[in-house]
Amino acid sequence: MRFLYFKIIFFLTILISILSSCANVNSNAMFKIPRDGSFVYDTLVMSPKDDYVISEGDRISFQFATNDGERIIFMQSGITELNEGIIRRNNVTNIDYLVRQDGKVNLPLIGETYVKGLTIIQIEDTLTKLLSKNFINPFVQIRVSNQRIVIFKGRGEAQVVSLNNTNTSLLEAIAMAGGINEQGKAFSIKVMRRTEIGKREIYKIDLSTIKGIKEADMIVQGNDYIYVDYKPRIASSILMEVSPWLSLMTTSLTLYAIIKK
Repeated sequence: MRFLYFKIIFFLTILISILSSCANVNSNAMFKIPRDGSFVYDTLVMSPKDDYVISEGDRISFQFATNDGERIIFMQSGITELNEGIIRRNNVTNIDYLVRQDGKVNLPLIGETYVKGLTIIQIEDTLTKLLSKNFINPFVQIRVSNQRIVIFKGRGEAQVVSLNNTNTSLLEAIAMAGGINEQGKAFSIKVMRRTEIGKREIYKIDLSTIKGIKEADMIVQGNDYIYVDYKPRIASSILMEVSPWLSLMTTSLTLYAIIKK
């Protein structure tokens, strides 16, 4: 009778464990879409609608030269000074300048300048006008040095990828992150892009067939989130959750049988 009682407890424990384990299956999945079909993806944009807009925390590199950038050409050639036939060479080091929380950046020769909400071209035009007061034909180059995207390439894997090329395609970005892992769904990729008003547009990408080659050429933008949906391993997940209970109950029943003898 007691053995039957232990059997009932055993099976009830296993059943409860399985039911609780089901709730944990795929529990680390992010950005789930409602199953009722109410969610509508935004229209895919192959290239960013607008130029990148500077925000707090960005780092920009700043280069400036007079005479329409003559000195920059010399610097890129390794020549930093020309004087009566004497050529001096030096290594050129780019320095990054932080855009503070108040939207300002402190630049040499110019001082504090408000750049938040401006594009690269707008900043270059603004700085050129400011420098024109004291310099002849100033040439300004601005570059965002910390542009990056976040890629979730499948279950349990994520990577922050720096964008050194402003024309980086979606396929290039995924390749830089190591590709899609074996559990990832190539036919279900979400690209989430922040707009000027702070919201994010969400695009659905399918790279599982040759038809997706056009979508693979989509140009990514700084601060994009790229999320690859993945296939849940239901059986293995449940087994992993239940195994400790099975081991405990098996040990208990074995001890009971030995004691009963």
